[in-house]
Amino acid sequence: MDIVLIGRIAESAALATVQEKKEELAGAYPSSYLVNGVSALEVEFAGEEILMEALKACVYMNVLSECSLADALWRTGEELGKGLRVNRDAVPTAQFAIEMAEADGRDPMKSDSTGCVICVTDRGMKLCDDLREKGVTCAVIGYLTDDNDRCLVSGEVKSFLTGHD
Repeated sequence: MDIVLIGRIAESAALATVQEKKEELAGAYPSSYLVNGVSALEVEFAGEEILMEALKACVYMNVLSECSLADALWRTGEELGKGLRVNRDAVPTAQFAIEMAEADGRDPMKSDSTGCVICVTDRGMKLCDDLREKGVTCAVIGYLTDDNDRCLVSGEVKSFLTGHD
């Protein structure tokens, strides 16, 4: 079964970082970069129409609320009694959100990703194609496994989720 992510991670955290560290960030980045970066964030919940379309295709759905993608993936594995492999490089992430996470000393995978949705489906590519036609950011980021390991893979590097991310 495919794991699909709807939305881009770490955007709620990026917005909070800009609000909390305005002065510090203003010394490190041009103000136009910060303004443009914030205005490009997609910090919002998927609309009801999108959620209903995704729900039709999914055997499991997790709408992230005040948690990171790493935490939500762990919870997904726990609730389904499965392991998972996630291609970290496939996870939709805005460059601005990456930079704000780094400015705050956090990994984007472990940053608040409120508004994103995890879907588990046997038709991941079809679901993504349908959602992209509606202008929705999404990607197949991995798949479920029969073991209990919950792995993030980036190239040759494999790391394990611990449930305390």
